[in-house]
Amino acid sequence: MFGAALAFPVGLLLANTVGTVLFQSALPYVFSANGLITWFIIVVVLATVASFLPAWNASRLTVREVLAYQ
Repeated sequence: MFGAALAFPVGLLLANTVGTVLFQSALPYVFSANGLITWFIIVVVLATVASFLPAWNASRLTVREVLAYQ
């Protein structure tokens, strides 16, 4: 939520800066709620996959194997 709240002002600043440097005028900036939702879904899916696979492998270990590993 914090990143989503910062996305608008940082994106606006970036669009204005890049537009001024490259084209000598500010670029039009449109904040898309659909883009925000899409990226949120992508991040949640990737985080779930990245967390699930190691947890699944760890759950298949026995206590003896875990203690022997340390």
